[in-house]
Amino acid sequence: MASIEKHGPSWRVVWRYQGRKQRTTWPTEDLAEEAKRIVEGYRGNRTAEQVYIDMGVLDPDAGPTVPTFEEYAEKWLPAKTGITPGTRAGYKSQLDNRINPAFGKRRMDRITATDIGTLLNQLHDPEDDEPGLKNTTVTRYFTLINQIFEAALRDKVITDNPAEGVRYKRDQVEHDDTGEPTQVRLTPAEYKILLRAFAPEDRPLVELLAATGARWSEATALSVGHIRPATKPGAKDRVRIWRAWKRDGKGGWYLGTTKGRRRREVPVRASLMTTLKPRMADRPDDAFLITAPGGGPVHYSNFLQRRWNPALARAMRCPEHPPPDRGGPRDEPGRRRCRDYGGTNDQGKPCGAITAAGMTRCHSHMGPAPDAVSTCDCPGVLRRRPTPHDLRHTHAAWLFSDRRMTPLAISRRLGHAQLSTTSEIYGDLMPEAEEAAVDALDDLLNDDQD
Repeated sequence: MASIEKHGPSWRVVWRYQGRKQRTTWPTEDLAEEAKRIVEGYRGNRTAEQVYIDMGVLDPDAGPTVPTFEEYAEKWLPAKTGITPGTRAGYKSQLDNRINPAFGKRRMDRITATDIGTLLNQLHDPEDDEPGLKNTTVTRYFTLINQIFEAALRDKVITDNPAEGVRYKRDQVEHDDTGEPTQVRLTPAEYKILLRAFAPEDRPLVELLAATGARWSEATALSVGHIRPATKPGAKDRVRIWRAWKRDGKGGWYLGTTKGRRRREVPVRASLMTTLKPRMADRPDDAFLITAPGGGPVHYSNFLQRRWNPALARAMRCPEHPPPDRGGPRDEPGRRRCRDYGGTNDQGKPCGAITAAGMTRCHSHMGPAPDAVSTCDCPGVLRRRPTPHDLRHTHAAWLFSDRRMTPLAISRRLGHAQLSTTSEIYGDLMPEAEEAAVDALDDLLNDDQD
């Protein structure tokens, strides 16, 4: 349960308590033996500090010298370098809203891996009826907690990092019982169905996302000057992904470096350049390539609600088997209120409108519900609901389907800071690498047998 190790001129007693390694150091072997007997007498349920108190080395009434998690985090956050103002504001929000209420008042050396794991599980599956956070969001909480403990370890505030004892996998799948990925990766045929559902003025942005694998914040930050047509025969046109939209921590946005500071030039198909050229004609290099109807930058929430979701609904509806209409003609004469009292109109406002004469609903609530889709099996209808970010996953899936593309080349094209990030997100798309490993072992073992 406990062991004694020689450590220079001293002796060290080592054991584990609640998953964390505990150590006490003694000048003589006899004192180490006595401390070991105390630990084993408690069946290991003793911290190093408690053993020191039992041995009369520490005063149990002395005030704590180790700061609480909240106290240390308040000093760590302003001193943290290499992050944007938006990231700093996000860290503070995570601390204030979830982490500090869980264990912020506890001393850094009293927080265990069990405490951290409990918080992560509560974020995934809260006790009330509210939905849990997505895995990517919980990963951000775990990353922040680990960063703070790592800094405290370097500052010698604590002797070990309890987050290392948490068996947490980055961005794990939503349901461990099925192992199904949460990403939507469209086939080329599905993508073409979706693209056709967009109005012509919206297609350039959709094509840009699918053809480059750029993040939304990167694609909407492109300027005309970032599009680099080929200057030599046989060369490829390129898109410079050098900047991205960042939060400033005050509710606004600014143009900064790409995520992971991975500036890159992405070769693209000639068809994409054909689509983008009308947006580049007679415009200065510093003008935004993709703009909103008013000429400013495109905002994600507006595009999602006004462009993406309606196009997605069109792609998921069959012309021959449309979803059922809401409302219809009525026999009673005169004008009445819309019967959809519990709903809202297409602008998100409560409904109470006067209906047209002889109809049961107002204009906004006639026809199919905004998110209603067809349930038939006819070809040419999209069956899944991708998000704009899923076009990045789709792009990666297309690349992995081509044996000429290596994981390293794909990682660089996607702008991942590390190849391990690509492996964690798209590991299920790399079966050929595992099969190649088996072939290599077979070749090696067969050579040995010869």
